[in-house]
Amino acid sequence: MAILGPTGGGSLRDDVSEARVLGLVAVRAGTAVDWLNAACGDEARGAILAHPAFPRAVTQLVGQISALYSGNRLLNRVLSDRGRNMFGLMVLYLDALPPAEGGGLTAARIVALCTSTGLCSRGRAKAMLALMRWGGYLTSAEPAEDRRVKPLMPQEKLVALQHQRWRLVFDAGSAFDPELARLAPRLADPAFTRVLAVTLGEAFLSGFRPVSAAPELLDLVDRDGGLMVLLALFTAESAREEPPSIANLSRRFHLSRAHVLDLLRLSEERGLVERGARGTGCLSPLGRDAVERFFSSIFAVMSGAARVAEARLLSA
Repeated sequence: MAILGPTGGGSLRDDVSEARVLGLVAVRAGTAVDWLNAACGDEARGAILAHPAFPRAVTQLVGQISALYSGNRLLNRVLSDRGRNMFGLMVLYLDALPPAEGGGLTAARIVALCTSTGLCSRGRAKAMLALMRWGGYLTSAEPAEDRRVKPLMPQEKLVALQHQRWRLVFDAGSAFDPELARLAPRLADPAFTRVLAVTLGEAFLSGFRPVSAAPELLDLVDRDGGLMVLLALFTAESAREEPPSIANLSRRFHLSRAHVLDLLRLSEERGLVERGARGTGCLSPLGRDAVERFFSSIFAVMSGAARVAEARLLSA
């Protein structure tokens, strides 16, 4: 899908060079290293996993995320896998980052940022921009003084969705993390959420990836609906319900039955799912442990980023 021209969101030939984007990545990554080491290291994540309230918190969060995506065709097309999920954060990051620091959202900047960090290819970034515009998540902004620059602007639909996802993490994590409980009301402050978007963006640019805590999930989180299928199995097991059928998973996450079956076979090969001759199967002990490690990393980075965002806002 092309994004060039009046319906596509602006020319990719604006004021951004690959070298400038790489310089931005290096500067912002260096900013995040210290707090990431403290907030998301093995010791910090181990403390989260060992907390007696963690199992309930992760069950709550997994169930709410699964429900958020269930039955929403557009959401599953726009933000279902890891690359597309992080794409939304990068949009908010560039929009919130001050222009003096290399920020400002344009098609060229988001494409260059995606390719320089390995988030996705140039072609996929362009397709994502077009899809987000079509879905009402992104639109053109007022022209800049430099007519070569074609600014973009996230719509309230995207902002509200990202804030909702953050709120789910804060609410669930408040059961074991007093800082998430204390800072949760700040999500109502647009100034705080913009600084939080920048702080989380820095974490990504530094190389932080939640899946690094659960490398067994790597193949799944990069596939359409891969993580969502695992989360549906996790939720059913936590509720002591029968695993959802292949047909049910297909309908809930708008995937073909063949694709769901392929995801289940891949999960079985990786030791994440135990299946019989037929049916969906259930999470293996390794699969459940991997999901818990993955979400411990999400709780950890959100807590650390929120504390840094508050400190930056207070010192501004």
